[in-house]
Amino acid sequence: MAPRQESHDLDAFGRLTGIDPFRPGKRHGRIAIPLRGKAPIALPVTVVRRGPGPLVLFTGGNHGDEFEGPIALMKIARALEPRDLVQGGAIFMPAINPPAIAAGTRTSPLDGRNLNRSFPGCANGTPTERIAHAITTAVLPHAVALFDLHAGGRTSVMIPSVMAHVFRDAQCTRRTVDAMKAFRAPAGILIKEYETRGMIDTTAERMGLIFGCCELGGAGMVTPETVGIAETGVRNVLKHFGIMAGRPVTAPWLGRRRSRVLEALSYDCYAKASVGGIFEPFVDLEARVAKGQPIGQIHPLGTARPAPAIQHAPVAGRVFMRHAFGLIARREWVAIVARDSDR
Repeated sequence: MAPRQESHDLDAFGRLTGIDPFRPGKRHGRIAIPLRGKAPIALPVTVVRRGPGPLVLFTGGNHGDEFEGPIALMKIARALEPRDLVQGGAIFMPAINPPAIAAGTRTSPLDGRNLNRSFPGCANGTPTERIAHAITTAVLPHAVALFDLHAGGRTSVMIPSVMAHVFRDAQCTRRTVDAMKAFRAPAGILIKEYETRGMIDTTAERMGLIFGCCELGGAGMVTPETVGIAETGVRNVLKHFGIMAGRPVTAPWLGRRRSRVLEALSYDCYAKASVGGIFEPFVDLEARVAKGQPIGQIHPLGTARPAPAIQHAPVAGRVFMRHAFGLIARREWVAIVARDSDR
């Protein structure tokens, strides 16, 4: 679905935010999500537009325990001016799940729902479903691409990366891979995901948007490098779409500047915990492992088990994600092992 490029009357976006998305300039607004008997949820929105041309949407705070996205997008939304662009513009929504962010939790304390399993939403649904519906109906139709900025949350750490999907349409895959690589994160990863129903990814892709899911850190922490990767990546994407001038640059991670492409296109790449207990990792991110290699062990609690349960690499490759929190439940992710890609 191509975004409209001209308007005479305010559409749903304009009516909800008070911002005409077709008008050049920089404007701040909010989308108010009504609640029964309570003050509405306010989703902050900033639109920076130079003139005619594409709009790219950047969202953060989909999960409330992932903080790099909100920080980076709030900083860029304050700093970026129309004069910094050459055409088109950007929509910044740094906090699309304010109740979860305020609580520091993955899901909303208002209804217990995961926003990233609630799209396309429902106008008369729960608070989380109403947020999803407003974004789907009022914001997504204006964008040619969406980059949703995540991190590993409290329970996992990942190589700072942009996740992308492979499609039957080779041209669609090529456009997505090109945008993924343009972000210049330490890794771009083509991935087959579990539980895709209700994800903003699925809704945006069905609407014809190029989509990238950015995983920028983890363990509920923020570091100068992960915030820097997020800020640099957003600007790189604007350059990729011709909205900003200049060439993409690569931000440092762990003191080095590199950007590689990985693949985890099979569920075989996921390792799940065989028991619950306390997780002890043997390897860290980027480590190369052989299939079947011990990558950690779980010390069960409240049992007479004489030895911990060894966890093994499901395939040969590079550790892309591993569990970070001490406690782990049976069937939780221990790790994702990805292969180097030549794409």
